[in-house]
Parts: sequence; structure tokens; C-alpha cells
Amino acid sequence: MQNPNSTRTLWVLQGEAAQLFEQLRHAVYHYPGDWLTVTYWSELSDYLPNKLIANVLPPNQTKQLLGRQYQHAIFDATVGFNLDAFAMLVGTLVKGSVLILLLPKDLTSWFDQDSLRWNESQNPISVPNFVAHLTQTLAEFGVSINSTSLPKTAISVTPSLLVKTDDTWDLAEQQATLKQLLNSNKSINVLVAKRGRGKSALAGRFSHYQRCIVTAPNKSALTSFFAFAKPTTPFFAPDELIAQSKIDSADYLIIDEAAMIPLPMLGKLLQLAIANNCRVLLTTTVDGYEGTGQGFLLKLLSGKTCQYFHLHTPIRWQADDMLEQFSDRLLLNGLLTQDNSPVTNPLSTQYSKVERKDVDTLKSIFYLLKIAHYQTTLIDLRRLFDAQNLSVWQATIDNKQIAAALTITEGNLPDSLITQVWQGTRRPKGNLVAQSLVAHAGERLAAKLRSVRINRIAVMSAYRRQHIAKQLVQTICDHAKMQNNDFVSVSFAYSLSNYQFWTACGFVLVHVSSHKQASSGGYSVMALKPLTESGCHLTLNLKQKLQRNTYWLKDIIDLPFNQMLANNDNPLLTQNLDAHDLDELAGFAHFHRPFEATYSALCRLVHDNQLHQHSQLQQPQPLSLPVLSALLKSKNNQSLIINAYQLAGKGALMQTIKLEVKTWLIKHSNNVIFDKSTHNDS
Repeated sequence: MQNPNSTRTLWVLQGEAAQLFEQLRHAVYHYPGDWLTVTYWSELSDYLPNKLIANVLPPNQTKQLLGRQYQHAIFDATVGFNLDAFAMLVGTLVKGSVLILLLPKDLTSWFDQDSLRWNESQNPISVPNFVAHLTQTLAEFGVSINSTSLPKTAISVTPSLLVKTDDTWDLAEQQATLKQLLNSNKSINVLVAKRGRGKSALAGRFSHYQRCIVTAPNKSALTSFFAFAKPTTPFFAPDELIAQSKIDSADYLIIDEAAMIPLPMLGKLLQLAIANNCRVLLTTTVDGYEGTGQGFLLKLLSGKTCQYFHLHTPIRWQADDMLEQFSDRLLLNGLLTQDNSPVTNPLSTQYSKVERKDVDTLKSIFYLLKIAHYQTTLIDLRRLFDAQNLSVWQATIDNKQIAAALTITEGNLPDSLITQVWQGTRRPKGNLVAQSLVAHAGERLAAKLRSVRINRIAVMSAYRRQHIAKQLVQTICDHAKMQNNDFVSVSFAYSLSNYQFWTACGFVLVHVSSHKQASSGGYSVMALKPLTESGCHLTLNLKQKLQRNTYWLKDIIDLPFNQMLANNDNPLLTQNLDAHDLDELAGFAHFHRPFEATYSALCRLVHDNQLHQHSQLQQPQPLSLPVLSALLKSKNNQSLIINAYQLAGKGALMQTIKLEVKTWLIKHSNNVIFDKSTHNDS
């Protein structure tokens, strides 16, 4: 028979924060426990004992809870409901704990402060769909919302803390998994489990049998690991390990909480281990605040020889724990069962826009996105439910969802704001592509026109390669045109398959980022599909500008530009300074336009300046742009130039270059001759 004192309990109070904490004063004073409190409210000194003030955290600092265990907690959602923080808090509570959830007095008129993280507006918004999901989930588990006082039974049980001794390892599953892991002959081993199953503890036990070093997003996340590990196991931060370029003191590299490490860094860690004949043990959670955990499961480890191990039985709390089940349902943990049945006739597929009040359909679409996208997180769930300017699309066969897409409306910004974005003095929330094309590609028209951005698109695996995604994109474009939008945009991490898909959908590549994304390890590129004459004009201008700039960009960006851009022959014919270049140079010198956004114009400036000086009949004059010229000659090796000119750092380097460009512009303002053949007004 299950011990009732080992279950975890959820109690919900509703009202004003001050009144609710006043009600809780008795509980935290007289019932032993940590009473970890997550709240936006900083004035709790009148309500909590001094010894518990240290256990108060704002939602954005809950990552430091990783690997820790607590008894009893309060989650204050009266101001905002941060699902990531909630997931982290639930995962720390040991068997017998009580979690008290505080909700606002009136959910129907609640403006959720958490929406500032995921909604593209300056003010918090109401969240009716999330409220419907929350109240439905509470009702499903029979949890009542109490608005008068804390139920006496909320803290009537005597909690039993999880004792960190060998007794916790009497569970057969953990022992069997450890034995299997020790017998594995694979170079990469992956330990997958939900929170509270003892992944980190098992990895710690593993270190007693092999020479290991361990890495993790941060050392504080390894509390559980080191509670069970061989005490002398060395820890290295991921970037520190990569910088050393060698592993000579271990046979195994343990990577704990792997889903929280960016994919490019994970890739480098695996390459480093393989190069040093060091085997790898990865541990990860597949659900929760890290995202779906599918990142390296679906992408990084694809095609690699791995062995997977799974833990199912919790050791931090009882099996069939009510709080875990409630949390799983609220966070939509788990994945849909993949349908591998034969594909029916794709001609019977229906494409439609989803009604945003249809919460059940939105839930199904979130599951679909989790299957297809390794970056899907709880923020995406909140955005899917209630974000403004968001539209949801689906493809169905016989009323069954097989594909989905999310789109966001952009553009139509006021001229004054567009100017500030171009100058680099403002970057308000939202309008990702529209603003980027202004800030980085220099095209103000991109934010003036009305547009729709495709944010996500996913197709169930059994229905891929049937042109369903392409038809869904066409449906979105047709609707966007009916709504008088000028173009449809998309931003994606470059890969040949991604590029081929979007060009097959009629999109034109118009911009390439200068740095690789931390999450994907690839360059972010932007593409447009014009819908109106103005959209065509903008797309052509951006395409020609990118074609012209690639002559210089190819030196600092590792992309196959010759395959990506057609009609890119004889680029030297268009490398004289033009009016757009002078505009960019002025923005860099006098405002805050980024160096990377102005890189090609700066290259043309040096190129033009050198040609002009060499053409003079008199004695050659000293270069008027010495630091800029040296930097560009070094292919943007900033550290080299900083050292060569004994500058204080990157900031000093940029200021020096800005001064050189500003001086050149002033000196040549009255006699600059530029090539008008490449100048098109936007």
C-alpha cells in the first residue's frame, strides 16, 4: 500500500499577493521545510521568517535550482505565470512536499506579466486560452481553487525527505541501467529520462567505475551528480574544455543536462571526445524548461552510432505522483504517437486557419511542433495559446492534423521608428524580419510595407515529401495577398535542404547574417516572397544588394554563395561606391549602425580610396584609413588589429574606425563621385 506521506500535494489559493502571503504566515512558521518561494514580489520580509528569505527567487533565476532538492514550496503566479520556472520548481520537490500555487483574484481580467517574454508588445496582455487550459487541468485533477483560506489538510501530512544514501539505489531499474551502461561498447551513450528519475545521480555512480571528467551548463547544476560521484571527478565548463582541445585524463566525458547546451557547443564536445579516444555519456531530459530535449536526439546524434538508456521510475517522489501528472498535463509533456500508416491521397488534404479559441486544437499543434522542431519550448506553448499578431494554420486529412504552421504579422511601422531602427538607436519587440532588413540590410521599405512572417512549419514524418508543407505555405501566401500584404518572409538556419524547400516555394534569398546562431550552429538567412509591386521592388533591391555584397562577405561568412545566388558574375563591375554605400557609411560613422551591417560598404570605401590614391600623378599620400584598411586586409581579424595598434578592446577599435570614416566623409563630402548605375531608390 502506498504511503500517503510520500505523495506530493498541490494546493491553490486565489487573491491578492499580500493577503495570500499573510494567510501563509502560519504555515511557513510552524511547519518544517524549505518553503522555497518563487515570486515576482520582492517585499516578503514581513511574511517569511528570516531564515527563509534566502529561499526566495524571482522566476528568471530558477535555473540555479537545477540538481537541488527542496521540501515544500510556494509558486506565486498572481503577477505572471512563468511555465519554465514552474517546471523547474516542481522538479526540485521531494516526496511528501506541498506546492502552494497562488493565482490572481480575477483570472478573466488578468494581464499576465510573463507575456512580456513571449508576446511582441511593450505591455502585458490577457491570456484567456492559457487560463482555460489551466482551469481545465485543475478541474481534471480535482484541484479546487480556494479564495478564503488555506485548507487545513494542505499541510497535515508529515513529509519525509529523500535521503541521499545508498538506500535510494535499491530500485531495480537504476541498478540494471547502471550495469547495462557499464557494459556498453558504444562511443556515445545517451541517458534519457524525465525529471526526478536519478539521471545525474546515476551518472555520478558511473564515475566510480570509469576515469571520468564532467561538464554541464554550470557547476551548480551538478549538486545531485556530486552527491553520488567519485569526489575527485574533475569538472570543466564546456567552453573551457573546448579551448583546451584535449582530454588526456579520462576515458569518459560525462555531459550532464545536455539539452541546455547549445547544439554547436555539443557538437564540438563530441568531436573533441572522439578525437581524444574518449567515450561520452550524455544525460538529458526530454520535456520541460530545456525545450523538448529533441535537439541532439533528432539532429546532433542523427547518423551517429549511439546506445540509448531510459529511466522511468522516479526516485525523488512516488510513482504515479499527482503533482508530476498535473505538471505534465499543464506543460503538455510527452509526444504524440507517430502514425506510420500508409499515406492517403494528399489530394484529400484540407488546409485551413485555426480558430485561436480552439484550445484543444492548439494543444495538438504544440505536440506536432515538438516532434518536428528541436527548439520548441514552453515559451512556444504560451505564444501559441495567446500571443497577439499570431495566426495558426493546419493541414488535415479526415479531420486528423498532419501539418501546422505559425505566422506573425509585421511591418506598417511609422517612419520615425523606422529611422531609429536604421540608426541603431531602437529595436522594439516584434517585427523580426522587417526590423532586421532595416537594421542589417539597410532597407527602410521592409518595415514600411505590410508583411507576414512564417515563424514555424511542421509536418508529421509519415506525410513528408508529399508537397503538403509547400501547399500549406501557398495557402498562407494566398491569404496574405488577400489581406493586402506586400510580401511573405521567412528566417531560417541555412542548410541545403532548407534553402531548396523555400526557393521551391517561390522565396528569394535577400539577407544573410554575419554570425552563426548559438542554438543551431548555422547562419540565419532571410527570404521573401513578393505579393505586390512594392514587394517585388523591395525584393529585387535586396537581392541585388546581397549579390553585390557577397564579393566581400564570402571572406568572412562560410556559405556557398555561388550556389545560393544566380547571376552573380563579374562582381567587380559594381564595386564602386554608390549612394546606398554613402548612406550606410554615414549611419555607421554618425549613428549606431553595426560594423557587420556596414562591412561591404566599408570594403568598397577602402577599395575606392586605394584606387583613387594610386591614380594620382603626385607622390603617393599616406592611407587615410589605416586601421580600417588593416582590419579588412586581415579578413576581419579584430584581435590581431587590436594588438597591433595597442587598442583597449573591440569598443576602442570600433571608435577608431568610426573616426576614420567620419573624417573621410567630411573631407570628401563635396567631391565624392559614385557609380549611379547600381543605385535604386527604395
